[in-house]
Amino acid sequence: MVPKSEPTLRFAIVQSDTKRNLAYSDVGDKHSDEILICIPGLLETRETFAPLLERIHKTSHCRAISVDLCGRGESQPLSRSDVYSMKLYLSDLELFLDHIKETHLTKSFKVNLIGTSMGGILAMYIAASPHNNIASIILNDIGFSLAWWSIYKLYGTMSKGTMKTANSLDVGFLADELGVSPEVIRAVQDPAHFDLPYKSDLMGMRFAHTVFSFKGPISLIHAKNSVICTAIQVDEFLKIYPKSNLLEVPETEHPAPYNDLVCDFVISKITKTRSKVTPDLVKKSETSQASEKVIPTNPKSTSQPEQLPLFNSLALYPVDASLAAQKLVEMNTQILDQLSTTTVANEKKSPGDHSLESTAPVVPEHKLSQTILNRWKSAVTDLFKPK
Repeated sequence: MVPKSEPTLRFAIVQSDTKRNLAYSDVGDKHSDEILICIPGLLETRETFAPLLERIHKTSHCRAISVDLCGRGESQPLSRSDVYSMKLYLSDLELFLDHIKETHLTKSFKVNLIGTSMGGILAMYIAASPHNNIASIILNDIGFSLAWWSIYKLYGTMSKGTMKTANSLDVGFLADELGVSPEVIRAVQDPAHFDLPYKSDLMGMRFAHTVFSFKGPISLIHAKNSVICTAIQVDEFLKIYPKSNLLEVPETEHPAPYNDLVCDFVISKITKTRSKVTPDLVKKSETSQASEKVIPTNPKSTSQPEQLPLFNSLALYPVDASLAAQKLVEMNTQILDQLSTTTVANEKKSPGDHSLESTAPVVPEHKLSQTILNRWKSAVTDLFKPK
């Protein structure tokens, strides 16, 4: 846990005539030239990072800070007139980051970000702004894309065993268990919660455009049994970054826990010399997806994010697991039909042989390699295996 000598700190956000506080923990060397900002996931609190902060407090010269997003942990919930959304979290985090940089005791330092799941997405958007001057990013079990079927699976398992039936979600009980406001749980189940601009295609949401101009390294922590960051996202990552920037955590589900293996990896990435990545490589990887639909890449854009009709048609509150599974199967079939083309050879029959010869499915080069498609099929199939 975070050392007892470190009290919960508060950062005030003033908007119009209202004032609210973000709670955060701050450990390590306040004169360090390395700062690590830890951003929790969708329904997590800063306590997620407690093992990492404890390790840094004991063994590293780095300064580490973990923060509760609004309505989570000890941060104040929003007023009834305000709406929980990714755009609001991004704005809060940028204000908080400015405060940390202005009050740090050493003027020469580097800011590193680590984000778990949704926190990793926010980290990419923060790094997209040159004003924030981010040195490196570490993503915990979130890649440069998020498949539609992964989103449905996430909501189906969100309650972590507290969902009594397919149509019964005890919001109050879940809120108490996770340490978040009930309004947060309701908000995150609305597709409008993700109101930052993004790109999309038949596979899902894409975020690689946010790092086009980012010249620092990005590292990925991959939970091997994750339904959010799958083999597809790992393949996408390794097309751009070296394998040394990847940590695969065995026998773990989404997200990866901050155990000794993960903590060692994180500390090694924020204390050693970094190499820069050419943005052109990111562009080349993403432009290979021919069906991608371009959305304005400015995080502060007022344009609405593009969403597939299938995503909007699924009622996620209350969570209906059976409906989600049915929609997922339908979507999976549609995607496979469009991404793969099966060429059947002419019926060549030898004497006494009435079998039909056919070729294997061919995946166009501008969409996906056969290897990735096969791995994706396997990952989807695995979702429906009896546990």
